[in-house]
Amino acid sequence: MTGRPVRPAPYEPPQQSVRGQLLDAAVVLVLIFATLFATTYLSTEEPDSGAATGSAQQLAELALTPGEREQYQKMIDAGVADRETIAAGVAANQPAADKYEIDVLALIGTAVLLAVYLGFVYRVSFREYREVIEEKFGPGEGTS
Repeated sequence: MTGRPVRPAPYEPPQQSVRGQLLDAAVVLVLIFATLFATTYLSTEEPDSGAATGSAQQLAELALTPGEREQYQKMIDAGVADRETIAAGVAANQPAADKYEIDVLALIGTAVLLAVYLGFVYRVSFREYREVIEEKFGPGEGTS
């Protein structure tokens, strides 16, 4: 022995196959499309049959400030909006007691689902972290 320290081989991380990468990309795309589909088609509300029927209200009849009335009139003159759309928007923004109902069961379900997901992510991440440390530095002193 010459007393020279033995240098370990340079670290080579494991390689993911092309098939695995394509599978990962396909899973992510499916999840994105499923999320977009769910938010677009499952959460849309039916339009009110009585809304915006009949003659549109004049801007003077709506609960608007003078500045809002002036801006809405400019939009109507420019052809950007019509009176029905503006009346519907103003009506939708009026305060109401039942406007922001919170479904307690849905809130609790969301919190539980989020906690389970974060627990899963923590567990998997911690396992992968240990695997990377073990690959880089070898088994720890307490493990065999």
